[in-house]
Amino acid sequence: MSEHYEKHAVKVSEAFFDLLEDDVRSQISEAHRNELAMLVEAAISTAVFEEMERAADEVSDLSKRLRVHAERYDD
Repeated sequence: MSEHYEKHAVKVSEAFFDLLEDDVRSQISEAHRNELAMLVEAAISTAVFEEMERAADEVSDLSKRLRVHAERYDD
């Protein structure tokens, strides 16, 4: 999955550089371009991880409610 994030990050950073004027773009090194892509990838990964944690918490809460419901089903 990280490869997918990396490809997306490169596309996002390239889109950003396309917005820059030619004289500005020419002053930015390949190393800085790569650094921006890495920062974007880290942001994507962090956002996905946080959403996965939130979804896992929701599943856990649902599981707990379902167990309580099942235990009281015959009451």
